[in-house]
Amino acid sequence: KSAGGQINNEKLVKQSMGFGFVEFDSEASAKKAIFNLQGQAVAGHSLELKIAKGNSSSSKKTSSKKQSTKLIVRNVPFQASRTEILQLFGSFGQLKTVRLPKKFDGGHRGFAFVQFTGKKEALNAMKSLSQTHLYGRHLVLEWADDKDDIETLRDKAKRGLPGAGLSQASAQAPRNKKIRFD
Repeated sequence: KSAGGQINNEKLVKQSMGFGFVEFDSEASAKKAIFNLQGQAVAGHSLELKIAKGNSSSSKKTSSKKQSTKLIVRNVPFQASRTEILQLFGSFGQLKTVRLPKKFDGGHRGFAFVQFTGKKEALNAMKSLSQTHLYGRHLVLEWADDKDDIETLRDKAKRGLPGAGLSQASAQAPRNKKIRFD
């Protein structure tokens, strides 16, 4: 129930992180809710309400790149499962693929690729989820290039490893001496 006006979108997380987001139908409604609820006690805590500042960088990213059906989702919480990502993005249309690249220990790496069957569905998801928090982490959505696949990302990661920038001769030289005890 709203204390200020019509609520358009309320983003909830399963685990309380001490904050939340509520989207109202107008700025006046949001200000009215802040006036009515500021300082109210909820579960033993005093509410501190304020208008969220929009992230202008995400809107620049959405328009500057060529739009496709494939999104890259960064900053995915490690406790989030593939099923939760499917549910979150599946509400915007039919999904072609959802991939969460894995680490060697079996957990995912904190980002995902989501591909829709149509461009309009991908655009709707991009617009609607650009300010979404999941388990308290802000999801960063960008248009994925066709080259942004797991092999490309692995190659980029290898560049940052020691020895990647060394010459061919020094890269092949043995790093450890073998010590024999006779």
